[in-house]
Amino acid sequence: MLSKFSINQRMIVLVALAGSIAGLIAIALWTQQPDMQVLFTNLNPEDAAGIVDKLKETKVPYETTGGGNTILIPSAQVHEMRLQLATQGLPHGGGVGFEIFDRSSIGMSDFVQKLNYRRALQGELARTIAQMPEIERARVHLATPERRLFSSDENRARASVVVSLRNGQALAKTQVNGIVHLVSSSVEGLQVKDVTVVDGHGRLLSSASGSDDATGLTGSQLEYQRTVEKDIETRIQTMLERIVGANKAVVRVSSILDFRKVETTEERYDPNSQVVRSEQRGQEKANGVNGVSSGGVPGVQSNLPEGAGQEPVQTSSNNNQTKNETVNYEISRTVSRVVESSGSIKQLSVAVLVDGIYETAAPSEAGKTTSDTAKKYVARPEEDMKRIEEIVKKAMGYSAERQDQVQVTNVQFDIATEEPPGQGVEAAAETSSSFTPYIRYGVGGALFLLILFMVVRPLMAMLGTTGSSAEGATPPLPASVSQVEASLTGKPRSQIVDMARGNPDTTALVVKQWLKTS
Repeated sequence: MLSKFSINQRMIVLVALAGSIAGLIAIALWTQQPDMQVLFTNLNPEDAAGIVDKLKETKVPYETTGGGNTILIPSAQVHEMRLQLATQGLPHGGGVGFEIFDRSSIGMSDFVQKLNYRRALQGELARTIAQMPEIERARVHLATPERRLFSSDENRARASVVVSLRNGQALAKTQVNGIVHLVSSSVEGLQVKDVTVVDGHGRLLSSASGSDDATGLTGSQLEYQRTVEKDIETRIQTMLERIVGANKAVVRVSSILDFRKVETTEERYDPNSQVVRSEQRGQEKANGVNGVSSGGVPGVQSNLPEGAGQEPVQTSSNNNQTKNETVNYEISRTVSRVVESSGSIKQLSVAVLVDGIYETAAPSEAGKTTSDTAKKYVARPEEDMKRIEEIVKKAMGYSAERQDQVQVTNVQFDIATEEPPGQGVEAAAETSSSFTPYIRYGVGGALFLLILFMVVRPLMAMLGTTGSSAEGATPPLPASVSQVEASLTGKPRSQIVDMARGNPDTTALVVKQWLKTS
């Protein structure tokens, strides 16, 4: 058949056939290619090399992307390979852990043992810190001095932690403090103030003097203030959405908190309440007799014999009694010591925006047709706004003594930018990945049918038509009647009929000439 074509036609036929065959082979290979999914990502070079070696041993097809830190394998084998690699301790997560002691050698010196222990401890701490979702990689450096005979000669242990954060992630102050306490608790003799945490850009994340400095306290205060405001916003928002509908209310809360630590000591005395503290009593008695006494005034007269100028002295008896009593009273006293907790709310300011009501406008309004029907905004009644304001006050814990402020405003929201809630990016990605093989098979089948019907079938039809015309070609009829009669002389009836069918126009002209001459 090809011998009947020209050289250009032969080339076109051969190129079309070769392209069709190549396309069919490519489609078959593409549809049979396995669906590759991520096995591990963000791998360090050591872990990536170890995983690739294990995949080669098990003869599992794989691909590497992202500069070699991401490995992809067929989706049907992802979970199985993760379990197999986990039993072998892969990936390590960076650094060397305590598995270094699994390959101990004879004759290892004490210095090498201590060095390996420090390396293992650093690696284990780095792996633990890297498990936080905000951290991509972590490295820990420990400086543990040798023990001294005297404690005064020993140097303090120190540690440095370098964390590489994921894109758009940040560590809270509590998380940084958690890392500091984790490292200090894992190393003997390491104090919290001797642990330094920095990020991948060299910014200091931990405070130099622990968690009691002014900067750390301010950070915790701001975090606590945001937590209080967010909690009040959530309570008001969820309550209003049950009334006005989802995405129909916006709530913002601003708070002023008192972080002062106030300690009050009060001492009170009650004069009406007396209690005997001590009591002391004493009693004295004295008895005496006074008679006639011959004595006199001291001197010469008193020393003379009796009767020589002395006068008798009259005596009398006496009885003395004395009582003493002392009572001490104690006035009742009350001593109270009150410590007010910091972080109390001094004032709250709440702003609420509430959308109105949308009613469907009638088609006859303003000469509108049915196609022009739209929603009409209607403001909420004053009674509804007062009721919403009372609900907001109850939800926020309104206090007139604190001079709290509440503002509820009815405004029209921009509904053009509202989008219906979807299932999320992750759910959409998961759904698309589950249908990927079927989509591939469908596209491959469509391309196969396209090549078959648009290239192969027309080409085969053209070859068949050319072959049949080459096998039994009917010669054309001459133009004149004499030539037709000469060409038909001696030929069978079937061939004459075929010539007439192959040249109907010429046959009609010949028949007309015959009719005119006859």
